[in-house]
Amino acid sequence: MNQDAVNQIVSGLEQGIVSVEEVEALNKAITAGYGGAGKPTDLTYGGVLQAESLESTLKSVTFDMKNLKMWPAISVDKAYNLFEQYNRLIGYGSDASPYIGEGGAPQESDSTYIRDGQRIVFFGTRRKVSHQMTLVRTTVGDIVAQQAKEGTMDLLKNVEREMYWGHSHFANGATGLQNGALSDLPANSIAMNGLLQQLVKGDDDAQQKSKDFEGYGEVRSIVKDLDGAVLTQDDLEDLAVIALENFGSPSELHIEPLALSSFIKQFYPQFRSAPGQQGQTVGYDVNKMVTSAGTIDFKPNLFLRPRSRTRSVGILNAPALGAAAAVVSNAAAISGTKGLAAGVYQYKLTFVNDFGESGAIQATAAVAATAGQVSSIAIANIPSGTKHIKVYRSQANGAIGTEAFIGNYKPAATIVDSNAKEPGLGESFLLDMSAECMRFKQLAPLSKINFAIVTTALEFAIVLYGALFVYTPRFNCVFGNMGK
Repeated sequence: MNQDAVNQIVSGLEQGIVSVEEVEALNKAITAGYGGAGKPTDLTYGGVLQAESLESTLKSVTFDMKNLKMWPAISVDKAYNLFEQYNRLIGYGSDASPYIGEGGAPQESDSTYIRDGQRIVFFGTRRKVSHQMTLVRTTVGDIVAQQAKEGTMDLLKNVEREMYWGHSHFANGATGLQNGALSDLPANSIAMNGLLQQLVKGDDDAQQKSKDFEGYGEVRSIVKDLDGAVLTQDDLEDLAVIALENFGSPSELHIEPLALSSFIKQFYPQFRSAPGQQGQTVGYDVNKMVTSAGTIDFKPNLFLRPRSRTRSVGILNAPALGAAAAVVSNAAAISGTKGLAAGVYQYKLTFVNDFGESGAIQATAAVAATAGQVSSIAIANIPSGTKHIKVYRSQANGAIGTEAFIGNYKPAATIVDSNAKEPGLGESFLLDMSAECMRFKQLAPLSKINFAIVTTALEFAIVLYGALFVYTPRFNCVFGNMGK
């Protein structure tokens, strides 16, 4: 339609003498439409002339700072060496008689001290922005600053997880027990000892227990295996008292949101409504609990969701699977272990180095176990450079593809799964967050390091050097294999 025809129709509109066909032709000529399907040549009619509309605010579908619970809560201190040490007092004296005879002298007694420490580890993420990208107009403003912000969040995501789970779930290859023993960790690992590892190790470590109450009551474990059951008030009260008996003052329960939801649902039957009243609010707001050890605040943390499925694709530079293979067979029960429930199990294995986790290999066949038996996994052709092996197992009689994480192992030709960690279940932590109990000591705070420019791109790293120190593990408690 040329401009003269358009002018004629417009004039006709003003005079009221335009036909229906002419109006339709005019509408067709000036229709805006919804633009193209991603490329300029798809634009038609008035869409060619439209200015594109794009919000300047970046919409995020992932976590933000409010989802971090451990990192904002932990006390931070300065580190001055790559191996930071501290002294622990575990006894004021012996149990010698406190009495003296007339004119006598008391028996000499000494305090007992233990020296301990942790390695400082190095966290980092690398970012790269082309010089050209810094020159074009973007909707987020300074693209380098945006990448620095997002790199910081990526780093904090990993720090948050490692604070709980660094060096955790490492099992003894011969028994499958997961007791936090340093001998079960890879000798050349560059990872941090996290909360779970330090608490489980400290549970049965004589150097972590007070000597002033030896023989006065049972020394109860700070770790409770719920074996798939939902957390109850009684469970929380029991462990709070155990922490109190160890002189702790727990104040927070860090828990997976779904596990907390299951805990809260137990209180729904206590709700009462008044028939006939309007505007009632249903549900229960359970965000703390009063125990014998004091008030415990509930801290639901998305980062406590346990690892479930294997990766569909391995991380770049992770071990190459090559000819790696695994064969699983059943084996007799091992004393002191829980063992498997009766059923048929599927297994997958992955291999981990300093860069990350590989893709998975499927065990050559399922294994049938009777109640109490364990599984023996024979591994052939372990990939070069493997630091440790991750094992995934299905539930009893589960199908291939339903395997969930159950443990880490040092590389070995044969390893044992005795059901210490159940697939799909995680942990929650009853914590004394005081600085006397635990701190994060940092050699370098969150920092941006610019790399030398050798191409037309700007490269930089966001780094953090530090480690978690749990000075008094038995002031805290752990719930394992939580139901939900």
